Amino acid sequence: MFSKPSLIRRGITAKLFGLAFGLLCLYFIALLNLNVSFVVQFGLILWCITLGGLVALIGVINYLPLLKSIMPSWFSGGFICGWMNLLLWLIGGDSLTSIGQGLFPTLGSLFLGIGFVAIGVGFGIVAGFFAKLIGGEGPDVARDYTEGK
Repeated sequence: MFSKPSLIRRGITAKLFGLAFGLLCLYFIALLNLNVSFVVQFGLILWCITLGGLVALIGVINYLPLLKSIMPSWFSGGFICGWMNLLLWLIGGDSLTSIGQGLFPTLGSLFLGIGFVAIGVGFGIVAGFFAKLIGGEGPDVARDYTEGK
């Protein structure tokens, strides 16, 4: 069943991991009784699903022509999620800082941003690993295997 690489399996795996991570974040927000609006909570779930989709797509492009080597999908997944979380923190820092200061009241805004980026890198590494495990990696993922039938 998992013998041939598949972009669909890779995408479904990474997006389901993103959904599970987003629901886990909502659980911790409710458990710690943080004052976060419904819109931010819903956006957090959609953001995690979107990051999962980006991890699934970035794993298809794994060859670096400049270095003439293959980049592992867990590295590229960690990089893209860390970068996207940095951009999200720069754009929507007020809401994220309020969540972070509810968790860690003594840390400053810069350390919360660094932690948010580190969480993104960790998410991307784990999502990239499971997406590779179930769906494969590289250009073979996007190949059409029904062509010869």
